[in-house]
Amino acid sequence: MGYLAALGAYWVIALAIGFIAMVIGLFIGHIIVFDSIALGIISGVCCNHFFTLHPALCVLIGAAVFVLLLFLQNTRFGFWIIGVLLSAVWAVIFGLLAFLISNADQVWFYVVCGLSFVIMLSLHVKARDKA
Repeated sequence: MGYLAALGAYWVIALAIGFIAMVIGLFIGHIIVFDSIALGIISGVCCNHFFTLHPALCVLIGAAVFVLLLFLQNTRFGFWIIGVLLSAVWAVIFGLLAFLISNADQVWFYVVCGLSFVIMLSLHVKARDKA
């Protein structure tokens, strides 16, 4: 019985690691699609929470945001506007994470924020050139 429990635990761990690797791969390799999916989900959840619309309408709104962002990021001006804004958002998220981990050290916030902005912008450009 212990063998079956251990085998089950191995499967759960393997699936969790596989899922995490998939998300990281999508994040690094296809940041434009990842951003569009994330903002589509966020817009659907916020639509449901703040406006108390029917969940089916929220799914449609989230899908529309996803398609709109994918379309806009395939245009020249839309790519630069959305790419720079989302790179700044990711930079602030990573900077706040560093701020919390470093016990409220503002130097870490600014350093991580600046570096992650450059990295995220380069990921956006790389994903655009690949598409």
